[in-house]
Amino acid sequence: MQIIFRDPGVTIFQSALFQTNTTVIRTDDAVIVVDPALLPDEVLEIRRYVDTIRGKRHLSLIFTHSDYDHIAGYKAFNPDRVFMSKVMAENPDKEQALEAVRKFDDDFYITRPYPIQYPEGSFFVFRDGVQYRQGHTKMTFYQAPGHTADGMMVVIWQLGICIAGDYLSNIEFPFIYDSSNAYVETLEKLTLIHDRNWFTKLIPGHGDPSMTINEWLKRRTEALAYIFALRESIATKVPFDENSLWDRYPFKRSLQEEHRKNLALMTREYEQGLWTWDPDFSLDKFEEPFEMDNKNNLVFEADAEEE
Repeated sequence: MQIIFRDPGVTIFQSALFQTNTTVIRTDDAVIVVDPALLPDEVLEIRRYVDTIRGKRHLSLIFTHSDYDHIAGYKAFNPDRVFMSKVMAENPDKEQALEAVRKFDDDFYITRPYPIQYPEGSFFVFRDGVQYRQGHTKMTFYQAPGHTADGMMVVIWQLGICIAGDYLSNIEFPFIYDSSNAYVETLEKLTLIHDRNWFTKLIPGHGDPSMTINEWLKRRTEALAYIFALRESIATKVPFDENSLWDRYPFKRSLQEEHRKNLALMTREYEQGLWTWDPDFSLDKFEEPFEMDNKNNLVFEADAEEE
């Protein structure tokens, strides 16, 4: 475990495994922990840090999606509120997610001093633009399917950051477990999210945070280029240039399996007619300029489901 970024409002803890990030936000009103991970000693270190800064602040947990490496630390905390997407709350495969945690722990002989339990939400995000305020702390949530069906992103307004779940990593190409169409739509939506919230920093679930708009836009273009290059390969039966991946992403022995999974999923999608290939396709359609008008100050209706 190391701290890879710290300023007065944000601390990013990174696990030794998969470079998995846990983001801890501190404002005058709240402490917010996003995706506490991953090894038990690492999770307990995060909890100790939270205990030192919490004081009388409201404590929230946010889960960007239900992958085992993002939910494993849930019961190490006693939060006042737990945020997740409605899709995550209604996940029919909750036991499968927990079994993935148990298998991981068994594989590496890990014992956790807290229970393994699927997160129980108290605030459910069911559409884009849902807001939550705790005092002067304002969060805006967006659905982010594609990697998984239950993904979401959150923007912390006064800090100018977007916490993106497993999108826009600098060490992973897209891992598509849900739908390549949904994945593309989520990436396409990011510029709209920016226009309506004006964030500069973006924190992925794995790897290094992006500290500038240009950097996360570059990652977005690279992710889209990967998806459409793989689609072209499937549709034209021209072999995909894997060497280009390993020039860009360092962990070939692990990532090869994820690339094969993407290939299998997207081949099934193509055979089912879920997408078609246009030989005249260009990424230029995604390079739209930001809207720099008063939409930056748009306030969404605070509409969400809460227990």
